[in-house]
Amino acid sequence: MSAPLSPAPSTSRDWLRRYGPERPHAAARLVCFPHAGGGASFYRRWAALLPETFDHLAVQYPGREDRIGEECVGELHPLADRIAEVLLPLADRPLILFGHSMGASIAYEVARRLQEQGRTPHHLVASSRMSPTLERPGTVHLLDDEEFLQELAAFGGISQEVLHHRELRDLVLRPMRSDYRLVETYQPKGTPALECPVTAVRGDLDHAHPEEEIRAWADVAGGDFRLLTLPGDHFFLAPRAQELIDLLLPRFAAPSGHGALPSLESRT
Repeated sequence: MSAPLSPAPSTSRDWLRRYGPERPHAAARLVCFPHAGGGASFYRRWAALLPETFDHLAVQYPGREDRIGEECVGELHPLADRIAEVLLPLADRPLILFGHSMGASIAYEVARRLQEQGRTPHHLVASSRMSPTLERPGTVHLLDDEEFLQELAAFGGISQEVLHHRELRDLVLRPMRSDYRLVETYQPKGTPALECPVTAVRGDLDHAHPEEEIRAWADVAGGDFRLLTLPGDHFFLAPRAQELIDLLLPRFAAPSGHGALPSLESRT
């Protein structure tokens, strides 16, 4: 069972991971939010795929990878509060928030909090997740361990190797159940539009998230919205990271309500 967010210090060292060299002169920062059960290392390759004009960071939630000894967070709003607190000092340059699946919901709530502080992100990308305007409760997190793991396997969220390895199962079970509780009990406190462009992306074979649910992100876009569809299932972005980044770069470079970014053509 997940405990409330502990009063641990909120610093970038606690919450953010960098898998490439720091780019102090970058035009923008791209901050990536992992999916349910995922850790920051899911985005390890991205730093090398981005132009030098981007500084890349990935959020590390408590209870996984190098934070495995910490309590997981089973409620979205306290988690978004803490991450927004960490990102606020980094908004000295344009922030682009990218969230996959559960991470899209968290990124939206973080964007709202930054906007309330007068630091609206430059862009929000929501991947493989329904719009917050369509959020509905779920009960998967209440299943017993065996049923829960079978549900994960059917969705593609856990490999057969992990499913049949007792120690690996036990390691995955705690953060996965906590994250499902977080998603399935999430109730947005209103769904105000963001004052920045929003791009929604999905895999064309992701039957759990039909196109109309992803397209509904337009309802929380400040006017500039686009839906991108790539070949693949719920985790289409794993094998298609470079293709996805190449599609997103022109979107990031376009002017938003907070100005335009410099040329983003130069790569590492």
